[in-house]
Amino acid sequence: MPKLAAAAYWNGPALEGIDDWRADPSVADLVRRLAPRKVSTQQGLSEIAAFAQSLPEDRPRRLALAFQGLLEETDRERAALIAQLKQIGRRQRELAGLADRLVAELNQIPPDAAGDSAAKRIDLQQRHDFTVRNFEEIQRTIRYACEIPVELDARLGAWARALQQAAAE
Repeated sequence: MPKLAAAAYWNGPALEGIDDWRADPSVADLVRRLAPRKVSTQQGLSEIAAFAQSLPEDRPRRLALAFQGLLEETDRERAALIAQLKQIGRRQRELAGLADRLVAELNQIPPDAAGDSAAKRIDLQQRHDFTVRNFEEIQRTIRYACEIPVELDARLGAWARALQQAAAE
């Protein structure tokens, strides 16, 4: 899913017509503290609870602003990750194509070749092996990296529930 939809996470106070979340310094500070990927869900829930308790007035609107900011920042982070994953995918296709071409060249040289042909076969085999190792390393990275957008989605969902609950109190 390329872009997160507020409706998938939020059924609290209306988001339409509220101000920009950046215009409220305390909301902007909360979003700035929670937005980095390294912030755990639990840490964010604690920060949200403390923030909600500190709001003397206009609580539902300011909590909706906080959600709006967290949604926007999570969406930005996800979009950057997805773009990187697409770039890595293109690189993987290139490596796969290179490995295929190297195999085709290797198959043209008999395994028992001698002289320059043997040297070329050894060079091609080393290049092929290096390309395959590189491909496999990137595959492992992709598996890990593909989990991050899902984790960001789950984190945002937990935070949205906490903000909505605080707005209803």
